[in-house]
Amino acid sequence: MKQFRVLVTDNIAEEGINILMRDGHIEVDVQAGITNEALKGIIGEYDAIITRSGTTIPGSLIEKPGRLKIIGRAGVGVDNINIEAASKKGIVVLNAPTGNTLAATELTMGIMLAAARKIPLADSSLKKGKWDRKKFLGVELYNKTLGIIGLGRIGSNVAIRAKSFGMKVIAYDPYIKKSKADSLGVILYDHFVDLLKAVDVITFHTPLTVATRNMITKDEIALMKDNVIFVNCARGGIVNEDDLYDALKTGKIFAAGVDVFEKEPPQSNKLLELENVFATPHIGANTMEGQEAVSLIIAEQVVNALHGRPYLNAVNIPFMQSQLPEHMQLYFNLAEKMGKLAAQLAKGRPESIKIVMVGKTFEEDFCERKFDVPFSYQPFTIAALKGFLDVSLKESVNTINAPYLAKDGNIVVEEAKTDQFDKFNDLILFILKTDKEEISIAGTVFSDKMGRIVLLNRFHLDIIPEGSFLHFRIFDRPGIIGKVGTILGNHSINIAGFGVSRQMSGEEVAFVSVDNPIGNEVLNEIKGIDGMIEARVIDL
Repeated sequence: MKQFRVLVTDNIAEEGINILMRDGHIEVDVQAGITNEALKGIIGEYDAIITRSGTTIPGSLIEKPGRLKIIGRAGVGVDNINIEAASKKGIVVLNAPTGNTLAATELTMGIMLAAARKIPLADSSLKKGKWDRKKFLGVELYNKTLGIIGLGRIGSNVAIRAKSFGMKVIAYDPYIKKSKADSLGVILYDHFVDLLKAVDVITFHTPLTVATRNMITKDEIALMKDNVIFVNCARGGIVNEDDLYDALKTGKIFAAGVDVFEKEPPQSNKLLELENVFATPHIGANTMEGQEAVSLIIAEQVVNALHGRPYLNAVNIPFMQSQLPEHMQLYFNLAEKMGKLAAQLAKGRPESIKIVMVGKTFEEDFCERKFDVPFSYQPFTIAALKGFLDVSLKESVNTINAPYLAKDGNIVVEEAKTDQFDKFNDLILFILKTDKEEISIAGTVFSDKMGRIVLLNRFHLDIIPEGSFLHFRIFDRPGIIGKVGTILGNHSINIAGFGVSRQMSGEEVAFVSVDNPIGNEVLNEIKGIDGMIEARVIDL
């Protein structure tokens, strides 16, 4: 079995290291605190690296990834990793989002209470020998409206605990279904500004992305009620710190609980000068239980990924093929074959690819929408893109980088769903536009669990897309198909299957499944048959 090398670049709990070392096929190298300059020189020698927040992985570090196929982040946040650069190189980025969920949840509640009741100030005052009870007049959380931005794992757990305090909980999260909010007893808002106007307390539980950076500025603060409590234990940069400072200074915002900063560690940060700011040094995940959990989770998933076993928490894969229902995996494989077929049939430069999912089979959303990646396509779209690009790029394409490679090629990718197409109730339709033509291919899975190509442009077919084919287009004349068969027979090429479709225009298309390779000499002979429009070899 293949031997793997794993580099650990930050301190993680010993339990995770032990999991890696117990695997007899993994060599573990711990270099906590290694500089990026030193890391760049050796990163290509490892199959996987495991980091925490102390290591930054910019695109320049993985320009030449060598053996590297996995980046594991022992924690939830991955803003220290250039996801797009990793994805373009086909590198899986894993995190451990569940390991420190409760740690971050409990800090949120703690810092919320600290801000509401001024607990740290009261503690400090008393320890200085003062007994100034009037100075520390706080507010109750009971019956207040809490606005949660990001109703994922941490946000959901905060909601549960806030409700036990008697708070009314509302949320904004464009990536979750209303049914999830309903199950938590949370009112889900469609518009961010509407939530801002309603909150007494607001807390953030999103990653830092283009969409969430400077999510709160003076304009958003102006929409809020007076005396709101502001909590951010997610990521620095979500709020404009200068605008938050001004609002706290003037009393527009009652108090703020802050665990994260735009620049860490913060230097000369004005927020730390204010008495109504209650701050901690990014300790959301810092519990003994949390650190052990993220270390165990990331180590286990890295081991699984290295050995080709199913793994969880791939940040840059919006789905896991192995976790799709069986019948959906069949459609996934079919979509990839359709992409390969389209690439081999197409003339001209590709301009757009549209995947239409037809029928009730595709009503469910099979991909997890994520803030961290720009593409959240359905699995079948990604499979089709991989198949299409694989024809020209071969081994350099996978389900991680296919959308990025399509974007780099200026191929516009679209998705759509519809109830019915042609005579089929369940179908995947692949529509390719090039600068010379448009090709449409449709496929479905029958009760025998075999995927089939059933439409090519206007021709109805019944082709199992496996193996090698002779594809040709002819004018409907007697004897042409017989001549094709004769040529193949003369060259000892066995025909495994034969599918023909005819149109009223007098044109026919055929897919001949063959057991033996068809060389250029044989193909040119077939092309020379009178009435032959075109002929080519297709490998699926």
